[in-house]
Amino acid sequence: MQANCSHLHNIPGSGDDSSPSQSTHAARSSGESSCHHSGDVHIQLSTAAGEGRENASSRPSRPGSQSRSHGHAHNEAGGLDDSAPDSEEHSGSSLSELRYLLQWLHKSISLGIGLLTTYMYANKSIVNQVFLRERCSKLQCAWLLVYLTGSSLLLYYTFHSQSLYYSLIFLNPTVDFKNFWEVLWIVGVTDFILKFLFMGFKCFILLVPSFMMSFKSKGYWYMLLEELCQYYRMFVPIPVWFRYLIGYGEPDSVLGWTLGILLGLLYLILKLLSFFGQLRNFKQVLRIFCTRPHYGVMASKRQCSESDDICAICQAEFQKPILLICQHTFCEECISLWFNREKTCPLCRTVISDHVNKWKDGATSMHLQIF
Repeated sequence: MQANCSHLHNIPGSGDDSSPSQSTHAARSSGESSCHHSGDVHIQLSTAAGEGRENASSRPSRPGSQSRSHGHAHNEAGGLDDSAPDSEEHSGSSLSELRYLLQWLHKSISLGIGLLTTYMYANKSIVNQVFLRERCSKLQCAWLLVYLTGSSLLLYYTFHSQSLYYSLIFLNPTVDFKNFWEVLWIVGVTDFILKFLFMGFKCFILLVPSFMMSFKSKGYWYMLLEELCQYYRMFVPIPVWFRYLIGYGEPDSVLGWTLGILLGLLYLILKLLSFFGQLRNFKQVLRIFCTRPHYGVMASKRQCSESDDICAICQAEFQKPILLICQHTFCEECISLWFNREKTCPLCRTVISDHVNKWKDGATSMHLQIF
């Protein structure tokens, strides 16, 4: 019995090792206690010791596996944590851009409706007052002048922080030039303001008494003002769009600078071609304004009597009758107003004029210059 116990104490791997496991000590102590109580415990002790050795050899690997599993789970969690901020940042930027676009649409639509309504009302009123000629209401013309001026000042006061009036003198307002919608908005607003400005000039001409400026002379001034307005509106957006296109690419990279310069040069080339395309029409209008061509000659009393002293256009007695080359007589103001839209005689359709002076009636172009 003692031999068996001594044999138990000399089990290989269970001696005086420097690093015995806790389970081995537990198995040894349990084996010693069993040796004192029973002599048939040898086989069971060997089995227990073997199991203890197996457990001792197998248990140290578990913490490593657990640590590896934990590390793997931690890496996966870390990967999820790294990707989560990116997805959140992307969704946040998309939402912010969508929110900004909706705000821009709300601001632009509401403001655009107001500007368009003001333009249509003023344009129709000016055309009606020009058509009335001597019977035009001076009070109505003065009201239109005050209305257009007040609308422009109210707009600039509302957005005074952006200094929108800088665009009228080819300077850059204080807006974000990296945002396409802001650039489009500032160009559209400036175009409407320029229309209002030249409409105000037309109201000044309407207020001029007829003894100082005849109706025919006023028509030439309306035509010249409208042509000047269109050409001025064509040049005003250049600084704003050019600055936006130059900064379109990444400013910190050579490729970004190259792309911005190429876009700016392309815009200037297209603008130059557009200018030369309209230059011929402007020269023609300027020539007409300076020469003041006549559609006919003053008609005699006999020629007026042949037409029963009645103008075929206004159905009233002749006022400064003009005899056309087709031998038809009309009032000077009536025929001048007719040739604002037509080139032929109202009665026989003979071609009298080689061009149509469509802006002599005081109208303003509806074209929106955003390029």
